[in-house]
Amino acid sequence: MKRLTAIIITPFVAAVFLAGCTQGEKKIMLRYKFEPGLKLSYKQVSKRSTTVTQADSTIKESSMTFEVQVEQLVKRILPDSIAEIVEVSTWTVEKPGKEDSSVTETVKESRELVLQVRPNGKVLDVKFRQDENYSHIRYIRNYYEQGMPVFPSHEVSPGYTWTQTTKVVLPGEPMEASMTYRVMSLAREAGYDCAVIKCNGDMIIPLEPNPQDSVQRSGLDRIRSAGLLYFAYKEGMVILQREQWLIDRYRRKTISGETKEYKEAIELDIDYMFKGRTIVDSLAL
Repeated sequence: MKRLTAIIITPFVAAVFLAGCTQGEKKIMLRYKFEPGLKLSYKQVSKRSTTVTQADSTIKESSMTFEVQVEQLVKRILPDSIAEIVEVSTWTVEKPGKEDSSVTETVKESRELVLQVRPNGKVLDVKFRQDENYSHIRYIRNYYEQGMPVFPSHEVSPGYTWTQTTKVVLPGEPMEASMTYRVMSLAREAGYDCAVIKCNGDMIIPLEPNPQDSVQRSGLDRIRSAGLLYFAYKEGMVILQREQWLIDRYRRKTISGETKEYKEAIELDIDYMFKGRTIVDSLAL
């Protein structure tokens, strides 16, 4: 299943092996093929450039590369072929040392989600650990609703296009987010027969304040997304996804009655790469 990991969403540069095209009128079915014990491993690498402005003045510019390891395990199949999937993302970050803040320590962190997903890719539910931040939960759920492709209910061939729209409720300003998908070709990628799907569209994701936080943060992300998805239609899994996000971000922060507003212009390049597939003994689930 395609993922921009839930690290907010941070969701490169790998050599792409692309050879042999089988096109024409061949029709295929786009479906995830879930089974209990199926474990899929991925690596996500993100390159991010950010410019922060406040009152029309640039106050910060930064760039970074961020790598995340993602494992998805199908725990069980529910009625109506719905899969319950545990997804664990792990990454390392540099933080000031606990004993000496002038010394930087490399710390390993992780995040776990439980997803309920239909074979067509529709995410029905996202559950988090109890300690997950409320604002992150709302943001990630909005991302899944707007940014995940839901495959057509019938066979498709190169040239087929479909569009998904989502209503976004904003204070006094209801809007629609829209993503369009087009099957560009059938091709070999990393040893798999894949449908190459072009993805383009816009997401509108609000950041909702957490009532329990002493610091109240709110805002809005307008995301222009463009990329390619390589889907192994025989095996029913994602092999590669490459995306570029252009994010127009507005943030409002209130601390002790004092409010600050700022904007961020973010360029984000994301590679999400298949690393392996195994079947775990059902007794271990």
